[in-house]
Amino acid sequence: MADRKSRLLSLGATLALVALNLLAFNYLIAGWSTARLDLTSEGLFSITPATKRILAGLDEELTIHGYFSSRTHPKLAPLVPEITDLLEEYRAVSRGRVQVEIVDPGENEAAEEEAADRFGVQSTPFRLASKYESAIVNAYFSLVVKYGDQYVRYGFEDLIDVEATPDGDVAVKLRNLEYDLTRAIKKVVYGFRGAHELFERVDRPVRLTLIWTPDSLPELFSQVPETVRKAAAELEAAGGERFDVEEIDPGTDEALRQEVYQRFGAKPMSLGLFGGEPFYLYGLLQVGEATEQIVLVGESLTSAAVREAIEDALRRHTPGFLKTVGVSTPEPPEIPPEIRMQMQLPPQPPPEFEELKAVLRQDYEVRHVDLASAAGVPSDVDVLLVIKPRDLDRQQVYNLDQYLMRGGRVVLCSGNYDVNFGGGGLSLYPLASGLEEWLAHHGVTVEKTLVLDDRNQALPIPEVRNTPFGMMRSWTLAPYPYLVQVRDEGFANREITSTLNAVGIYWGSPLSIDRERAAGLEVLPILQSSGSSWTDDDTLRVGYVDYEVPAEGTEPHLLAAAVSGRFASFFADRKPEVGTSAAEAAGEAQAEESKVSLGQSPETRLVVVGNAEFLSDFVARALAQVDAGFFGENLRFLQNVIDWVGLDNDMLDIRARGWVSRRFERTGRGVEIGVETWSYVVPLVGLLLLGGYRQWRRRTTASLVEASATSATASPLSSTEG
Repeated sequence: MADRKSRLLSLGATLALVALNLLAFNYLIAGWSTARLDLTSEGLFSITPATKRILAGLDEELTIHGYFSSRTHPKLAPLVPEITDLLEEYRAVSRGRVQVEIVDPGENEAAEEEAADRFGVQSTPFRLASKYESAIVNAYFSLVVKYGDQYVRYGFEDLIDVEATPDGDVAVKLRNLEYDLTRAIKKVVYGFRGAHELFERVDRPVRLTLIWTPDSLPELFSQVPETVRKAAAELEAAGGERFDVEEIDPGTDEALRQEVYQRFGAKPMSLGLFGGEPFYLYGLLQVGEATEQIVLVGESLTSAAVREAIEDALRRHTPGFLKTVGVSTPEPPEIPPEIRMQMQLPPQPPPEFEELKAVLRQDYEVRHVDLASAAGVPSDVDVLLVIKPRDLDRQQVYNLDQYLMRGGRVVLCSGNYDVNFGGGGLSLYPLASGLEEWLAHHGVTVEKTLVLDDRNQALPIPEVRNTPFGMMRSWTLAPYPYLVQVRDEGFANREITSTLNAVGIYWGSPLSIDRERAAGLEVLPILQSSGSSWTDDDTLRVGYVDYEVPAEGTEPHLLAAAVSGRFASFFADRKPEVGTSAAEAAGEAQAEESKVSLGQSPETRLVVVGNAEFLSDFVARALAQVDAGFFGENLRFLQNVIDWVGLDNDMLDIRARGWVSRRFERTGRGVEIGVETWSYVVPLVGLLLLGGYRQWRRRTTASLVEASATSATASPLSSTEG
């Protein structure tokens, strides 16, 4: 009895010590709330490093409000735990900077009033049906990201994707929730930040290098050095040790001239087209390894303009700040005055790229850019998107060229044909961009032909049928080689296209690269057609869907490419065109007296796509009679290109998390038979081995028991006999 009591006391003491150790251990690791283990190969349940960097940059408390109803649609209910789990990850990673509040407004009248009055959150009617009831319930399914007095609201339609299933039902799943949340945080936090916080967030050394010859500057620019020094002094006061200024005067020192050319590509300038005394006037801002050129040759330059240009450049290289995308699209045709006076206004074509702009506004600050403006492209534009340029004049090409020379990043979507869905059917018309010579100068040519591919998207064809109910129109799908489908091996740059399933290029033109003109530049293919593609410049065939793949001459064609490096200006050392009179040349020289073309750019990027129709919402609507095609994928492709060109790989990485494709590789028949055989044989052999082992154990145990019983029976007999 005493032994039993002692054992119970020992067991109780052991359990108490274990409990105390567990409590102490929990107390010790309570502050370690960021420990996570994600066993998926793509890390789908882990927050990306980009999001962690943005959360680490929060200075004040950020609140995420989740408004979800407990009684909601059965397909939405399983999504709420996924959302709350990710919000908890944000809270844990931010170390208290992010607060999460999950509320059911239907059960809290005060919360319902606040959601509606403060954030504009409304309930959504859902139909509920079961064998017991059929009703409509107003449920909440919204998120609000709030920082200070700024907030971003996501409703039901912003958070989910709905896909039809083969059995006629629908599958409801979350979109890329991390991307949506991080994008909202960037908007409410960094999108509204002032420039005074730039130096606090820059994590690399910043140096302003001024290469000028003050003694030989033309009178027009004589005040520039003092103006720039004033702006630099203001920035030095704000940046302290983070900001450094270096002045270099090459003068007549040939060795120093060679050094600044090798380091920055800076060459002597001249005023106007006819020379004059050469001089240097360059401003180059270095942020770590990146370099941007600050324009100092403008008329009536002010210190405020210089300071703002430097701050804009810093913002482009500071993590988290909202990027500004300039968009240049075709202007509507100008109506002659006599027709305008008579009020005989022709019908205006609908806008072509409004849906594209709406999608871009979700991620960037979008600004319309007029290339014909005398001021050129604004300095705060991080990426310039030129879509479907048409007959650009010399001034427009010059402004585009000088933006690239300043270190601006350009995405050009330009084909050679305009699509018309008129009453007479489908037709194409030649389209001149005005950029042919400018692109050829950089080694890129958009060929005046069309790419056709046997791997294509089907074209919806109207079909009128005579039925007992009268004439009815329906749509049928027919393979159409001009709607090129790019996927798999057509994605030549996986850094940009890894998040995509396919991209559609519609009536596009191939690109050719002149390696000699592109010497010194890096050319990266992005998209190309399949090996079953060919070219044809006969535009009369586009109205027909029947085609045959040529027996010879099929090969992949380059459809999109990136050119990066230091570009030489198209207008550097250019003379008046041949055939102009002396008076015209003198007039042109006088008009351009105050223009000094930048001759070479710092490291920057230019992306060229030989098509613009793939982004046109008008074409997307025309193709959406039966199937919208790849328009959504096309828009995501452009977003990826903008992020890549703008060196903003953070959002590119996060966007990739929402589009992970887990494809099964097709195997041969022999491998399939082998796998199937092993699937049956291995379990069967395992069961036989287990059965044999159990039978052997049973027999062994029975033998031991029998032997033990025999021994126990024999022992008394032996003792008696003794």
